[in-house]
Amino acid sequence: MSPSWKAWASPDRTLRATADVRVGTFRCPAGHPEFRTAGQIEGYTVVFPRSAVWIEHQDRRPFVADAGIATIYNRGQRYTRRVISPEGDRSDWVSVSRALATEIVTGIDPWSPGGEEGPFPVARAPASAELYYRQRVLFGRVRDGAIDDFELEQEVVLLVGGVLDAALRTTAGAPPREGGLRALVEGARELIASDPLRAWTVRELAGRLETSPYHLCRAFRRVTGFTLHNYQLELRVRAALERLDRPGRDLSGLAAELGFAGHSHFTKVFRERLGRTPSRVRAELCSVRALSGSG
Repeated sequence: MSPSWKAWASPDRTLRATADVRVGTFRCPAGHPEFRTAGQIEGYTVVFPRSAVWIEHQDRRPFVADAGIATIYNRGQRYTRRVISPEGDRSDWVSVSRALATEIVTGIDPWSPGGEEGPFPVARAPASAELYYRQRVLFGRVRDGAIDDFELEQEVVLLVGGVLDAALRTTAGAPPREGGLRALVEGARELIASDPLRAWTVRELAGRLETSPYHLCRAFRRVTGFTLHNYQLELRVRAALERLDRPGRDLSGLAAELGFAGHSHFTKVFRERLGRTPSRVRAELCSVRALSGSG
């Protein structure tokens, strides 16, 4: 028998808060009875997904929210979600006051169209590997009590600003995205994000989407700016960041576990995306625990 809704812990948890910023986690299992609508947006919020899920903001097209995307919400934003990952919706979020949200957006684009619902004019943005890494470091420091309120506010402002800057630049410079192409690309992102470690072939992926390999490769690059393979590598790098905060983690074993061709390939991909080797990332993530005395 499945548990009643009263048996489920709240999926939303605030870790730290000041007058202007909050940071927290969201963990909603796929079997949660309110999975579709769980999680009221109580601030002006940027979410960094750690598992993949379909998100649909009210009156907007649904999209795949995975670790390559940051999702953006005004306070009280209505939205729904659908399951992709068997983990459900696993994400971390940062939230700012309306005054701070407005100042961030107008600092990037003084002519941003904001609306009655709030200053954030877009629903999502690409999250670079560097941006994703910065928020993982921030959450590690918050978890381990290794950051004060002043620095916390600074880092949240930089994160939100980085996401909004990427969102507004993408919106302004992107080519027209025909509905058919976008639906095809979201379908491809759903399949890749549902199991980033799977060894896909282009023909297999195209067959699942009932299109030609050439059309899929061309459409995916046009809409996302990534090739299919590079997009999968982006998700694998983010998966690696969740496994690198233990000093004894074997890097060659992790490279094999995540589907990289070997340790040298693993290192090359990390250097290209983060400007750091996996061993340096491991040392940086572990140093937070050492400084805070965490085990």
